[in-house]
Amino acid sequence: MRPRPSFLLLALALFALGVVLSLPRSPKEEDLRPRRLGPLPEVGVVVAARDVEYCGYHTPCGPGSRTDTIFYLRLVGGEVKGVAVPRDLYSPVAGGKINAAYGRGGAELLKRAVEEATGLVAERHLILTLESVARVVDAVGGVEVVLEKPMRYTDRAARLFIDFPAGRLHLSGEDAVKYMRFRHEALGDYARLDRIKEVMGQVLRKAQNPATWPALILALQEVWRELDTDLSLEEVLPHLPALRGLRLSLATLPTREGPGTFLYADEGAKRTFLAAFFGAATPAAPPKVEVRLKGLPELVAWAQTFLAKEGIQAEAEVAQVAKSGVYTKDPEAGAYFADLFHLPLLAPHVPVPGVVVELGQDLLQ
Repeated sequence: MRPRPSFLLLALALFALGVVLSLPRSPKEEDLRPRRLGPLPEVGVVVAARDVEYCGYHTPCGPGSRTDTIFYLRLVGGEVKGVAVPRDLYSPVAGGKINAAYGRGGAELLKRAVEEATGLVAERHLILTLESVARVVDAVGGVEVVLEKPMRYTDRAARLFIDFPAGRLHLSGEDAVKYMRFRHEALGDYARLDRIKEVMGQVLRKAQNPATWPALILALQEVWRELDTDLSLEEVLPHLPALRGLRLSLATLPTREGPGTFLYADEGAKRTFLAAFFGAATPAAPPKVEVRLKGLPELVAWAQTFLAKEGIQAEAEVAQVAKSGVYTKDPEAGAYFADLFHLPLLAPHVPVPGVVVELGQDLLQ
């Protein structure tokens, strides 16, 4: 089992491959065909999803100007590290909440706002729509989630009706978007961002299965018209072979509450966390942290034995797991166990004691 690439970058590459394979041969084709160029160049990409625009009462009429989902992704050699930026973060350059930056100044202002929030350089952008996300999720066969309690919410004006029972669920693209949009709980937008990271990880895994490629390529050919991006086919396609070995790590920008409905960057925590997250190297020796295994009984038993051989004692918990991954707030410890198990590192907003390694059905497929 090898590390899995970034869903968004893989999606771009798969689309590009489909286009090239469908074109007639020409002398210039050698300039576009995939070829091994070594590690991917270092680049920062702002990836966001637009909300819904209303042209009348209870009448949605297309993608809106707000970007309620915002990620900063950094490609460095064979790794993709991403930071989710809360939609309610106050942005001085945008003059309000950061989710309004795109509507006020397009992708360039949004990139400036994300740079201001993270202190990291954003060279490129990829702006999605909710409909395009749903079609891509459908193309890979949907996703699975596990709800500890029912998820219910109704917004008639937005025509948003969410009614999911507790337990293990298989979600279509439309329902997966609902799952990612839900924020009516104690942790609000923070929990929503964790759900988005969860779905991204699942789509990423399924997108690596060649059986999904024909449907995925067709979906991407349709949704590409809706995307606002400065990523071109000619620059993405030659790096296709390198994408298969990318490692994925996702976290959420540390923030604090402020006056009104704004969130503010927690400058001290942000500097410490981002420096560790983007600069973390895999430790040579096992970190001295509490380790808990969670998932299917046969996988938990195997992992416990595997860690014991490494001199690591781990607690075990049998439970339903929808998406396998390593969960921790410690970037260095997370890097060690993500590399050990070849799993994505997902740093949730909710505090996690030590390191939690979740092992689910997806590892057996």
